[in-house]
Amino acid sequence: MGDITIAGKRVDDPFGRLVAYASEHAGTVRRYDLAGQDDPDLLPLNEVARTWIIASRINKRERRWFEERGADAPFTAVPLEADLGDADPGEADGLYDRADALFQHFNRARPRGINMGKISKVLHPKRPALFPLLDSRVERRYRRAARHAAMQYPARGYHRMYWAAVRDDLVLNRPNLTALKEQCAADSRDDVKQLALLTDLRVMDMLTW
Repeated sequence: MGDITIAGKRVDDPFGRLVAYASEHAGTVRRYDLAGQDDPDLLPLNEVARTWIIASRINKRERRWFEERGADAPFTAVPLEADLGDADPGEADGLYDRADALFQHFNRARPRGINMGKISKVLHPKRPALFPLLDSRVERRYRRAARHAAMQYPARGYHRMYWAAVRDDLVLNRPNLTALKEQCAADSRDDVKQLALLTDLRVMDMLTW
């Protein structure tokens, strides 16, 4: 397996890091990543609440807001299997724009206390191959790359484009992420084996930490 590079830096011992994650956060994988969903185009309270397992700090008032806001969110415009690797920021009216419209449906109306990290933690399980988990640590890691990505697409008017930066790494690392997941699938430990069921995007997120 070749190197995996994230935000310009090589990841040391990626399989070892996944094994450590599986050991320390097996419950997170089961209860957040692999919990499934009742309807891919709705956002019930229980699906918002599952983000607590990854420290979203979404309170009850915010949870109700997500459910209410999600009632008319444009989920149907974004297929369940949508992949960030296919969301080209340079393509007009493509997957990137539809994903952005879904994200902005929440982001532009968000009340105080709800930030980009909370929105991404809610939307990731709805479209797990498309929406990166953009918590503060990932933002710091990708800050420079996101600024560079925004310079490549000035017409979009963003100072930083985190999705585009993460997408670049996803495309670059895809063959090695596939090999890494195959290694997980062949492992004898159930907690490691279940990582093979995750999307390449989520596996890369685990390696970003």
